[in-house]
Amino acid sequence: MTAGRLATVPETVSTARQVRLDTVAVAKDDPHHEQPWADLGLKADEYQRIREILGRRPTSSELAMYSVMWSEHCSYKSSKVHLKQFSEIPQETPAGKMLAGIGENAGVIDVGQGYAVTFKVESHNHPSYVEPYQGAATGVGGIVRDILAMGARPVAVMDPLRFGPLDAPDTHRVLPGIVAGVGGYGNCLGLPNIGGEAVFDETYLGNPLVNALCVGVLRHEDLHLAKASGVGNQVILYGARTGGDGIGGVSVLASETFDADGPAKRPSVQVGDPFMEKLLIECTLEIFAAGLVAGIQDLGGAGLSCATSELASAGDGGMHVELDRVPLRDSTLAPEEILMSESQERMMAVVEPGDVDAFMAICAKWDVEAVVGAR
Repeated sequence: MTAGRLATVPETVSTARQVRLDTVAVAKDDPHHEQPWADLGLKADEYQRIREILGRRPTSSELAMYSVMWSEHCSYKSSKVHLKQFSEIPQETPAGKMLAGIGENAGVIDVGQGYAVTFKVESHNHPSYVEPYQGAATGVGGIVRDILAMGARPVAVMDPLRFGPLDAPDTHRVLPGIVAGVGGYGNCLGLPNIGGEAVFDETYLGNPLVNALCVGVLRHEDLHLAKASGVGNQVILYGARTGGDGIGGVSVLASETFDADGPAKRPSVQVGDPFMEKLLIECTLEIFAAGLVAGIQDLGGAGLSCATSELASAGDGGMHVELDRVPLRDSTLAPEEILMSESQERMMAVVEPGDVDAFMAICAKWDVEAVVGAR
């Protein structure tokens, strides 16, 4: 998942829940330790920059949002210098005309006769190292939702994998769970794995690469983008409830370097529910067919922080988010935890006010929970 500009994060985040991260004891002469910024993966200069941008000490929720949106996973802070080489979207490729590319959830290429193919590949490396089965499974689930968010029906997956030496104990630990996670999630969705590979080399010892690719098919007129304009639109969160799994995943886990002592901090890995995702796929495709979506975004890395930021950034205004309306699996979650949770099988749609009832009716038909959580 790519990151939106932080200047366009939601205008306000309101909640009645108690903020907990702000209660850290502070030495008045040590401003860098007045909040647990280091525990959230931020560097000292980054925390100072946040204070400069805001002109004050950030709230717990703001600190949480900055930590995930400025993570390596979301902001590509160490690799953007190289990625800028691909900033120009080609109009034509050897495979056909490019209909969508950089900045969207997935690439889309015209294949003729009014049809297009959308595809994307991304990695779920460190989560798979920590918890092989769920790390790999949720990697597949996330890439499928990226394809779905483009307006396409997912049709197939692939999985290029890299492991340490075949006889290494750590390879024996991670390989069975990773392979089972990739196959298990895809099989539950009814998606065939049309290709993959496994390479074993000393380079990947202790840091396996788990790449997931999904391919989807759509008509040109069915293409949807993570962009919506217009004042007064409603933002609907639908799918699974938000839990404590994956909190801080992209800000800490995916950004840490593995060394001899292991990562400095290991937050919980997301837990997938492929049967919920299957309902989400069918529900979303019917919503698309009914023409009820002005803009859409899946929730993956950085959770609500990223989805709300990207939708607001791609549109022409801010967003008022009411966290008290977010359906929770764990009622004890604090606001910053709700914002950072990477719980799976969730989508966010921007809907015009007159279409909200019809949207909700389709969600109810598929037994998919939905709530208007922002505007």
